[in-house]
Amino acid sequence: MWGLLHRKQFAFLLSLLLLISFSACKRREYTSGDAVFQGKCVKCHKLNSEGGTKGPDLTGIFSKKDENYVRNYTQDPRSLKADGTMPPSNLSDHELDMLVQYLKEQARPAAQ
Repeated sequence: MWGLLHRKQFAFLLSLLLLISFSACKRREYTSGDAVFQGKCVKCHKLNSEGGTKGPDLTGIFSKKDENYVRNYTQDPRSLKADGTMPPSNLSDHELDMLVQYLKEQARPAAQ
């Protein structure tokens, strides 16, 4: 009897641990361009005087690069710069759309 009970407890605990580990590995999904920038970019990139300094300042990026370049570089930086240090973003198409739109909006002068 005790052996069976211990096996059931062990199986339950193992199942619980597997569930927790799988949920911890779940990819975060972003719901806004600002969230994408804060979650994926701000550690290395500055935008409007806030953020990291490891990567280039993204303020006004579309005055320097076209949208296609920004999208391709964000998704697969080494395809455009083989010796670069930026990792691939692993963003969904929707998240990348939100990020691009957010960067464009940040380049516009604030409404007065």
